Parts: sequence; structure tokens; C-alpha cells
Amino acid sequence: MNTSTEKAKILIWDIESTGLKGDFATVLCVGYKWFGEKGVKVISITDYPEAFKKDPTDDKRLIKDFMKVYNEADMTIAYFGTGFDRKMLYTKLLEHRLPIPANIPLIDLFYTVKGNTTLSRKRLATVAEFLELPIQKTPVLGRVWKRAMAGHAPSIKYIIHHCKADVLVLEEAYVRLRPLVRTHPRVAGSDPCRYCGSNRLQRRGLSRTALAVKQRVQCQKCSGWDTRAVSK
Repeated sequence: MNTSTEKAKILIWDIESTGLKGDFATVLCVGYKWFGEKGVKVISITDYPEAFKKDPTDDKRLIKDFMKVYNEADMTIAYFGTGFDRKMLYTKLLEHRLPIPANIPLIDLFYTVKGNTTLSRKRLATVAEFLELPIQKTPVLGRVWKRAMAGHAPSIKYIIHHCKADVLVLEEAYVRLRPLVRTHPRVAGSDPCRYCGSNRLQRRGLSRTALAVKQRVQCQKCSGWDTRAVSK
């Protein structure tokens, strides 16, 4: 666990499964990366060949290994994570009688987009296209998905590549959207920028409420806004 003087470990993650209901679905893979670091890791059920050969729906080891990573995070980033990914994760933990993790803060960019934009569709693919991100989501044909659901290894391999792209797109989207995350956890102490930890803060007027008057500041690195106590 990081101390308050260190930057938070931010985990970006995405689940791909055979369905939306945990008691009927199998987790095919989980993609993740640490924010700011290179490379995406994807754990899939095909990484456990003996178990996969015996039962292509056995996702226990996948979930167990991902939790070793998840538990290291100070905060996480997902897209519709509160509506699906985290719920699926918790469902699988219950199914396999694995420990429930701490309530690690989750930034769900789906609700950031929904609450702050008028985009025609709230899908991550639409967000990526609108923001002209350097990496775009990859399509998945229905026949590929159906084969993956049936345990077809080449189709699962395609889903793995799709998951990897999702994580990369999610990271790029987070960088662009994070100034809109009003309740963003502080990534480092109380003085640096709450969003990125930079000390490049510029005073921008006062924030007045019924309870207090505070100094409004904007980060010159990520453009995030915050407030500070007014200097006497």
C-alpha cells in the first residue's frame, strides 16, 4: 500500500466473458495495465491448458491470479465497471469461494461520459472515435464470439487481442476525461494536483459556497480543477 506521499497505483482493467450474468457466464479473459507504465497483460482461461482441456468453463484460476494484481491497486479505472466488470468479478469470487477484496475506489468513465456529455451513444467505441484517440476499439463478430463461448481457442485468442485494445483505449480516454471526474481520489498527498500529482497549479479565482470560500486552482499539466484553503 502506498503512503500519502507516493503516487497512487492506478489499475486499468477490463473483463471479457461469455455473457452478462455471472451464474451463467464464463470469464474468458481479464486485461489490465498500470497507468503510466508500458504494456498490457491479459490473463485468459487458455493460460491454464490442463484445466481448460478438462473444463473450458473453469475460470477459477484466472480470477484467483487476477486478484493478486487487483489487490495491489490504490484505485481502478473501468468502463461501465460498476454495471458489469466489478459485479462480474464479485460474482465469480463468490462462486469460487475466494476472498472479497477491500472496497478499492473505482472510476467508471461510462458515468463520466453520461453525466458530462451529449454524445449520441455512450459506448467506449463512440468516445474513442469522438476524441480521435490514437488507438481505437476492435470489432468482434458474432460468429467469433459464439465460437469463443464454446471454447474455440483461436476465437478466444481474438477476444484476448480485443481485450488488450480495450485497455489501451480506456487509458487514453481516462487521460482526456479525468478533469471531468469531480470526485476523483487524490493520487498524491493533499497539496499536488488530485488528478495527476503535478505541482504545477495555477490560482484561478475563488470558489464560494454557503459554508466556505476557497482558492480555486487548475493543474497546468492535466487541466484538472481543485480548491485549496485561502491563504491569509
